[in-house]
Amino acid sequence: MSSTNEILVMPGVYDALTAKIAEHVGFKAIFQTGYGTSASMLAMPDFGFLSMTETLENARRITRAVDIPLIVDVDTGYGNPLTVSK
Repeated sequence: MSSTNEILVMPGVYDALTAKIAEHVGFKAIFQTGYGTSASMLAMPDFGFLSMTETLENARRITRAVDIPLIVDVDTGYGNPLTVSK
C-alpha cells in the first residue's frame, strides 16, 4: 500500500456505501469493522451473531464497490486454531 514510513489512516466502513464515500473523499484503504457490520446488518453488537459467511459476503459487496484495499475484522477467525489455519 505504501513504500514510505507514513501512517496510513483507514476509516471504518460497514457496507458498500460507506466504503464508496471513504474512497470518494480520498482514503487510500478502508477497514470493515466487526461492530459496524453487525450493527448495520442485525442491529446487534459484535458478540458473534454474524457468521463467517455473512461477514465475507459483506466484504465481497464492499470490494466490488471500491478500488482501494480493504482489511476485514474477522474477530477470532470463526473457529479454533485448526479452522483459522485452513
